[in-house]
Amino acid sequence: MKILVCAKQSPDSTVRVKVAGDGKSVDAAQITWAISPYDEYAVEMALERKDADASTTVAVVSLGAARAKDSLRQALAMGCDEAILVSGPGADALEGLAVARALAKVALEAKPDVVLCGRQASDDDQGLVGAALAEALGWPHVATITKFAPADAGAGSVNGIDVWKEVEGGHEVWRATGPVVLTVQKSEKEPRYPSLPGIMKAKKKEIPEKDVASLGIDASLPRPEMVKMEPPPSRGGGKIMKDGDAKQTAQELARLLREEAKVL
Repeated sequence: MKILVCAKQSPDSTVRVKVAGDGKSVDAAQITWAISPYDEYAVEMALERKDADASTTVAVVSLGAARAKDSLRQALAMGCDEAILVSGPGADALEGLAVARALAKVALEAKPDVVLCGRQASDDDQGLVGAALAEALGWPHVATITKFAPADAGAGSVNGIDVWKEVEGGHEVWRATGPVVLTVQKSEKEPRYPSLPGIMKAKKKEIPEKDVASLGIDASLPRPEMVKMEPPPSRGGGKIMKDGDAKQTAQELARLLREEAKVL
């Protein structure tokens, strides 16, 4: 089985993001970059399949600025076999549909059995690329999955993969009998840390680059424009209710919620 994971580089989730002076972008000066968390779960899910079947190969692709190579090396250090960077002028500013079309060109060349994407990126939260990629490829798509595995080939059955999709109150199990795009909610395990041997090997691996223009993607096409960006309002100070009669405390709490917080 060959798996292709689409991994976006985004600001590390532990970093406090600041709005830049133009009011329309993020100040990148103090940002640490990493694989977007749901994409990291997708990498882990692919590697779990490789752990279960050594014949599985895992490739990872990222589209964006040249710095995305660092995230690709992180994926290689985790255990991925190969990596591809799609870069070039305007690559880091493409809108979601153009990103999906570029990734589709890479997928058609790589010929994977399964393409994994995180359900949404941690920076823009659009959740668009995975579904748009499936449409661009003409492949089926299953969203919010937590697990996949080769299907049992029983009497009269067709080989393929079984996919566990998270739904309210449980899971649905779907079967795909051909190439499929899956968007990952979370894997059964937390993403692994890169090992020291993995880090050393990743440093030596070549990461081929593709220019986004060579894929027929026009980076100058119109895209939605960010009009304004602002941080969330700061939280006010809290209040500590003094110990005392439970009934009086409850009445005072209800009054505060009604008159000051105005949530009742």
